Parts: sequence; structure tokens; C-alpha cells
Amino acid sequence: MASDVGFIGLGQMGLPMVTNLSKAGFSVSAYDLKAEIRAQAEALGGVIVAASPSDVAAQVPVVFTCLPSASAVQAAYTGDDGVVFGGSAGLVTCDCSTMAPEISRSLARQLAGHGIHHLEAPIFGIPLQAHERDVYFAVSGGEAYVGAVAPFLGAMGRGYRYVGGTGVAHTMKILQNGIGMGHAALTAEVLVTCERLGLDTDSFISLVMEARALGLSVFFERYAEALVTGEKTNAGLLPVSAKDAKLARDLAHHVGLPAPILEETAAVFQEAMDKGWADEELTIMSRIARGRRLDEST
Repeated sequence: MASDVGFIGLGQMGLPMVTNLSKAGFSVSAYDLKAEIRAQAEALGGVIVAASPSDVAAQVPVVFTCLPSASAVQAAYTGDDGVVFGGSAGLVTCDCSTMAPEISRSLARQLAGHGIHHLEAPIFGIPLQAHERDVYFAVSGGEAYVGAVAPFLGAMGRGYRYVGGTGVAHTMKILQNGIGMGHAALTAEVLVTCERLGLDTDSFISLVMEARALGLSVFFERYAEALVTGEKTNAGLLPVSAKDAKLARDLAHHVGLPAPILEETAAVFQEAMDKGWADEELTIMSRIARGRRLDEST
């Protein structure tokens, strides 16, 4: 094998994780659709940029993917020059993306037909945590193959938990993201309320963090100030956040739960998308809140 591990998808989460694999001494065969990102990866020690997902799979025993949508994941595995065309029987693949569990189960069945063992390890964390090797993984799929990916997960994050069969990890990640996206939207509304009351928002943020009470979270600690200032701070991109909020709402609907809070969270993120802010980060929620007035919404 030309490299220890393959990695497809070098976005906000993928590139820092590949960087950490390189720092841990692993040789990496990497690929991304964007030439400028491939160039960044090539500048890392121990990273070889491959010509395609198929080329990645031909060089390694284990392939990770970290992509923004289910369609991108499907294309990377089974599209033209996909993993299935380069990977040999016995290859272990591991998807770190966030997508509907039924799509993951379908993909696992397709790959099994080619002798490829598919796992999923969605990431619990935000881009800044990926840089700091502070992300965590939920892993599901065939438990016999977890050992093949464990050393790499250890290099990219601070740990993992095996949670069950294919689709379970994605389900749990979506539910966790529902909490996170709801918290982001709610935090934005609370901070804008502070502003309109004439309170010192810096003092309020400091109080919440010092008190370490119920309102505190990783999101609040890292991004509350950005919600006030509008500064970009490497938070998750809006389209991914909107997708995740919708997936959480859809899971609730699937089991017959009305879930009005998840419904509103998905609607708020979609409102931001509809305003043409797809290039913004999820902290754009404060701009949505600032633009609202009670008499306009009743």
C-alpha cells in the first residue's frame, strides 16, 4: 500500500483532521474536488494528493470520507471514479459525514457487494475542535472492523464510542445536532434580547460562562461573542447547519412527534438560506433575530 490511510473531503472538518493524521506520523492519500484545497493538503508532510476517490482507494487499506451532503458521499463511493472502482475486497471505509441513516444503510449494502466493509463515524464537534484534535466520534457498523479505524480516530480526535449497527451513529449525530442547532438559534435570540434591553452583552456572556449554569455549552463558550459582533470564527457553514436542523426535524416527524422547537429551528436556518447567506457561518442566526419584530411575526 502506498499510504497508511485515505481521506476524501478536505473541507472545514476534513483538512484539519488530515493535518492531525499527518502530525501523528501517518502517511495519507487524500482527495478533494477543489484544486486549491488539494494544494493545501499537498503542502502537509506525509500527504499524497490522489487523482480521484478511486485512486485513493487503490492505495490504502482504510478510507475515510467527510463530505457536505448525501449526494457527495454517494458520488465519492459509487460515482464515476468512485471508491468501488479502486478498492479491493477487504477495504474498510468509514464515513464521517452527517446524513440520514437510511442512506448510510443503503450505501453499506452497495459496498458489501464489492467486498468492502463500511463503517460510519460522524463527528461530534465543530471546526475549531477539529483543529485542536478535540472532536469525538460515534462509530457504527460491523464491530469486527472498528479496530482497523481506531488508530486513525485516535489521531484525529480525543476518542470514540461504538454505538451499534449501521445507521445508529448517524441517527445519534443528527439528534445531537438538533440540540446544537436549537441552542444556536435560541442563544442568538437571547443575545439580541439583551441588546434591545440595553444590557451589556459582554457582561452577560461572562456571567453565563463564570456561573457554568444551564445556558452554558461548547457553542456558547466559543461563539456567543461572535453572535454579537458578527465576526467569522470558523464555525460551521450555514448550508451544513441548515441540513442538520432539517434532518433532526425529519427524524422527529418520522416517529410521529410534532417537535415544534425542532420545526422552528429548521425554519430559522432555512430563512437564512433563503436570504442568500449560504457563504456565511451558523452564527448568522443573530442577523436573523435582529431583523425580526414582534408586530411583524404575529
